[in-house]
This record gives sequence, C-alpha cells and structure tokens, in this order.
Amino acid sequence: MAFVRAAKVGAVPPGAVAEFDVDGKAIALANVAGKLYAINGVCVHEGGPLGEGALNGNLVICPWHAWEYDVTTGKIAGSADGAEGVACYPVEVRGEDIFVDVG
Repeated sequence: MAFVRAAKVGAVPPGAVAEFDVDGKAIALANVAGKLYAINGVCVHEGGPLGEGALNGNLVICPWHAWEYDVTTGKIAGSADGAEGVACYPVEVRGEDIFVDVG
C-alpha cells in the first residue's frame, strides 16, 4: 500500500466533499463530522463527478442524477443487497496533509 498526498486538511472542511486527482484517479474526499473518507469519484450510473456533489451526513449526492453513496463504505444508499457502489480507500491525516491509498 502506498499512500499519496491528496490535499491539505483545510481543503475539505466538515460537512463538505471535494474532488481531487490522486495518482491519476478522480477521488471524492468527504469530511463527516471531522473524519475524512475517500471514495472513487466517478458515479457508476453515468460517470458523474461525486466530488462535485452535495454531502448530507455521510451520503454524497451525485450532481448529475442524484444517486446517493455512503462515503463510509462507497455503497449506493438503499441498494437492495448493498453490494453495488464505488471503491472506498484508506485515508491518513499527517499533520496538515491528507493522504489516500488508491492502490
């Protein structure tokens, strides 16, 4: 596993989600009550940018068609079996920097 610097902690304040390029991948970083989560930033529906969506609690809402994903698991909210979703990546905060392992 190789953690890569994604952003400064201040770039994703509590209650926000933002998109970052991490090692060539679009990653949505979300701050839920001070805890940071990273998921693949591309909606499985039609490729919408999840990092440009709205964060409601632990759910990010795709700005294109309002599909909702749980940022703690990457799973689509309300899916019948909970299996469908996007990848969820480990996050570390080191000082003022956010690191994500997209490996």
